[in-house]
Amino acid sequence: ILLMLIVWGAPAYGTSNIMVYVGICSLLGTFTVPSCKGLGLVAPDALAGTASSVRVLGLFLSLLGTLAVSVLLQFTFINRALEIYSSSMFEAIYYVAFTSSVVLASAVLFREWTALGVVDCLGMMCGLITIFVGVFLLHISQEALLSWRQLKAATKED
Repeated sequence: ILLMLIVWGAPAYGTSNIMVYVGICSLLGTFTVPSCKGLGLVAPDALAGTASSVRVLGLFLSLLGTLAVSVLLQFTFINRALEIYSSSMFEAIYYVAFTSSVVLASAVLFREWTALGVVDCLGMMCGLITIFVGVFLLHISQEALLSWRQLKAATKED
């Protein structure tokens, strides 16, 4: 999906649909964050200097390469999106999409759902809903054109 969006979607629909760039950057985040997490898990073994560390060092370097490529591509497409769309609109949508895709990717790759109970799952869902609502409210409040004079005039009329 990521390659399809980069090769076909961005040139064809990138200037007319913000979700193309949001999708590209969010899907790249599903490589960035798990790569960082994997580097943290593999680093002690890769840098230990034991006989098995040669294979682990290969994994460490491949994770480091994946991280570097995904971060560079992510910055490239974020800059392209910010040239076309307003930063407040892009950042709000991107934050929610990035967070959702990274949580889903981490859960799938690291099997984090096996250690979660019902209460933990409900807590995560409440956290995600809070993020969605908070970003939505911030976005709406930035576009509101109310001033103190308008608010005072409205309260005097009531």
